[in-house]
Amino acid sequence: MKYKFVCISILCWSMMCFSLRAQSNLDSIAWEIDVEDVIVTAQYAPTHYKNVVHAVKVIKAKDIQRQGQNNLAEVLQNQLNLRVNADPILGNGLKIQGIGGENIMIMIDGVPVIGRLNGNIDLSQILLSNVKRIEVIEGAMSAQYGSNASGGVINVITKKTQLEKLRIESQNQWEDIGIQNNSLTIGGKIEGFNISATASRYSSQLAPVDSLRIFEIRETADGTAYNARLIPWNPKEQMGLEGNIAYRFSDSVNINFQSRYFDEELIIYGDIKRPQFRPYAFDDKFHTIRQDHSLQFSAYLNENWYLKSTTAYNQYDRIKEALRLDIEPDTISIVPNAQDTSQFNSFLQRASISSVFNSKWNVQVGIEAFLEDGSGGRIVDSTSAPLNEANLDNYALWIGLKYQADTKWNASFNLRYGYNSKYNHPLIPSFHLAWQTNQNWRMKWSYALGFRAPSLKELHFNFIDTNHNIVGNPDLKAEYSQNANWSIQYDKKMPYNHRIEAKAKVFYNQIEDRIVLATYEPNKFNYQNLDEFQTYGFNLTFSYAIPDLLSFSSGFAYTYLYNAVSEEADVKRFVPLSEMQNQLNIDIPFVDAHWVTTHRFIGKQVTFLSVEDGVEQGYIGSYHFLNTTLSKSFWKDQITLAVGSKNILDVQSVGLSGQAGGVHSSAGDTQIVDWGRTYFVRIQLNFGVL
Repeated sequence: MKYKFVCISILCWSMMCFSLRAQSNLDSIAWEIDVEDVIVTAQYAPTHYKNVVHAVKVIKAKDIQRQGQNNLAEVLQNQLNLRVNADPILGNGLKIQGIGGENIMIMIDGVPVIGRLNGNIDLSQILLSNVKRIEVIEGAMSAQYGSNASGGVINVITKKTQLEKLRIESQNQWEDIGIQNNSLTIGGKIEGFNISATASRYSSQLAPVDSLRIFEIRETADGTAYNARLIPWNPKEQMGLEGNIAYRFSDSVNINFQSRYFDEELIIYGDIKRPQFRPYAFDDKFHTIRQDHSLQFSAYLNENWYLKSTTAYNQYDRIKEALRLDIEPDTISIVPNAQDTSQFNSFLQRASISSVFNSKWNVQVGIEAFLEDGSGGRIVDSTSAPLNEANLDNYALWIGLKYQADTKWNASFNLRYGYNSKYNHPLIPSFHLAWQTNQNWRMKWSYALGFRAPSLKELHFNFIDTNHNIVGNPDLKAEYSQNANWSIQYDKKMPYNHRIEAKAKVFYNQIEDRIVLATYEPNKFNYQNLDEFQTYGFNLTFSYAIPDLLSFSSGFAYTYLYNAVSEEADVKRFVPLSEMQNQLNIDIPFVDAHWVTTHRFIGKQVTFLSVEDGVEQGYIGSYHFLNTTLSKSFWKDQITLAVGSKNILDVQSVGLSGQAGGVHSSAGDTQIVDWGRTYFVRIQLNFGVL
């Protein structure tokens, strides 16, 4: 597999060397445009946001820092139509338009993040100390990015250049419940080189260890007793190192090397057994290591052609240690046959060449190789030798056409052809159309097909212990999907530079043979293909801004989610879910301070549960998130101080209710949402030497 990767990389780097030779004959041309208004995800070349043919939501670094958000989970939790699911062990997963898990591609600078648990990338492991902006695309992007992009794409764009010869930036945040987030970045500019290094540390421990060992007996409405942890949140500590070297050959040729190392330790403390006589407890320690390395190259070969290439290697290790603590005499020992290590690796080579003619037609041609392998005691592939190793290779070629009829019409068509080492890869098309009727009104349409081959974990990963019995299913079929979006936007500049914007959006998603975790025997689970899954809905958003004074935005979303139980009983085929998001920004005059308040509402959701007597209707309770932050900069923005509160309403869990008792009865179990109200102080230091 590695030799295939090397061959493709050599081919792409040969193209780059050709472009460098071509550049020696070019005059120095300033190709840069305002980076604050540039979109790079799924573009032919860096493109102004107004000229992007499909809808892209941009979240800027200054907004992240003003709100004291520590990681990607906290950022996306406040976005309309995006739902972040909290799990004290597996971390934070994501759904876009009701679709989540393996169907959402998370990228950092265009490189997919690997290492999923229960189908999700843990968003809390993506720290944002060096982020520049985040680009979010809702809907299928398989034609551009292949498998795992059939539901949407999140692309985290990091800082790579700076204006100063020397820059030092330190971000420090403390939260009252036991959370600390600290980072230090040092960057230098030497001739054509930009060199930077970032070290970060995040830790959270919401209660003393003794409190984390406390369990209590709870009862459901029908009297069923179960043992539950009093404080479900496990302590974790994360360390990150990141290095970046960027070299600018000319105004139009850039090369960038990045290397990241991430280390997380999460501990699950067990309850104390036999407390009266030689007490002991069993603890689980989970160690996650991520190593990501990428080499990216971009160049305008001349005024008409743009070349971009990404070469990346990623490694993900998850190590479980089972420990026994004997409280008297305070010794720790390893539990025999209870340790586990799983490792996943990926290689990516992606290159594209695009025309940027000043004419109606432009074209893009690209190639991609994405190679994955996994190994460990829980990997079981009967077709592989050795048995505990598995691999999955994906190769693709795509072509894109973009047509600019006039200043009003803009259309693009993409077609992807691929090869998957285990599944037949279909042709995947996508079509996007934008129409600007005048300077105030814009409409966008998109239709795309998606394809997702089962992942290595879904096929070959077995998770069997005292609490779990989940096995892979090598007989899974691939998923096929389609996505349609339509939106209309009104944007008008009012007197005194006031600006008003309103937008409406309608979407539809369908997935055939969707892969879900289901029961195949009592208390035993594996991955199975659901015949069909659909979501559809609409969004309404409105914003009003007065420069240097205030801005207000409000959004409402209504999504209908497919109800799988409807195939078995005469119940609703779709169940609705309502959402709302509001944000108020105020620039306080005379003191040069900024105040931001955000509100997020998730409505009550109907669920249907299969029970012995048929189908039972239940509910997941509604909840509100309310956050507020006040920030002020000093000494020409070199020091920024912020204070605020997250989750002011102290929402920690919502009730799961049903009509006939059981686990989901009105007095029974709950669903964890957040760890509750926190107060924080944030200090950011920025020093630069021109």
